[in-house]
Amino acid sequence: LKVWHQSEMNFKKIEFLLLEKSCRCSPVLCSDSCQRGWRLLYILTAFHRCSEVLKPFLLKYLQQASRSTGAQYQGIAKACEQNLKKTFQHGGRLVPPSSMELKAMMAGRSSKRQLFLFPGGIERHVKIKTCTVALEAVEELCYEMGLHRLEAMEEYAIFLVTNRGALIQILPQT
Repeated sequence: LKVWHQSEMNFKKIEFLLLEKSCRCSPVLCSDSCQRGWRLLYILTAFHRCSEVLKPFLLKYLQQASRSTGAQYQGIAKACEQNLKKTFQHGGRLVPPSSMELKAMMAGRSSKRQLFLFPGGIERHVKIKTCTVALEAVEELCYEMGLHRLEAMEEYAIFLVTNRGALIQILPQT
């Protein structure tokens, strides 16, 4: 067993050294690969719950990555952590992203400014992210209108209007 364990440790060292060498020889390739991996994790944390067994380890890893000063992927690690927490709180996104949204996310753009129409033709824009739920958009719009009490916010809802007004439906808060 000792020999087997020692050879396994040597194999891991060799594997690590080969990986390190390939990253040093081609830093652009490795950097791009890491960046794409983080962006994929960003998408997955918005759509899928991980198992209860994996959850504490994944959260701890994301928290460490987002809080370590000078870390290269600190911002996206924090976004992944927030996505994962929202996915456990509200459930994952039900509608898969469009190809255009996926391309934007893989290019590093994770939010867009969504137009909201109020009665009287008033227009407001709210920054919407991958895991934004209707309740958050309602809260932001209410704050913008000067409504800060929860009771007042509960009186508002978002209606989705598609096909030039042919289809109108209310969005659930979560």
